[in-house]
Amino acid sequence: MTTKSYSNDLRLRVINQIKSGMKQKMASQLFAVSINAVNRWWLRYKKEGSLLSKARGGSKGKLNPSHLEEYMKSNPDKTLEEIGNAFGVSSCAIHKRLKSLGFRYKKKPLTIWNQIKKEEKST
Repeated sequence: MTTKSYSNDLRLRVINQIKSGMKQKMASQLFAVSINAVNRWWLRYKKEGSLLSKARGGSKGKLNPSHLEEYMKSNPDKTLEEIGNAFGVSSCAIHKRLKSLGFRYKKKPLTIWNQIKKEEKST
C-alpha cells in the first residue's frame, strides 16, 4: 500500500496552532490527523526547525529508457531473453519497459513448411 505525505500547508497550520497554545491532541482532532503524526511533526520542528516531509525511498530501475530504445532500433530482431542478457535484467522487465516505450510484439511469419501445410488444409 502506498500513501502520500500530508501537504506542507497542513503541517504548517498544525504547527502554528500548537505554537499559539493549542494542545497537540486538540490540533490532531481539529485537522483530522493522527496524534502520532502531530507529535512527530512537532518534535521534528523543535529539533530541526523544518516542516517539510522527508524524501521517500525507492529504487531506480536498471534500464535507461533511451539506451534501450537505441538498442532496439539497432537490434530489432533480438528476443526478450537476449535483450535482457544484454542489459542484465529479466525478460519480464524488458517486456514491461518496451511496452511502456510503445514497442509492440511482432509475430514471426510462418516457415515455408508450415505455410504449405496451412494451404493444403484450406484446399
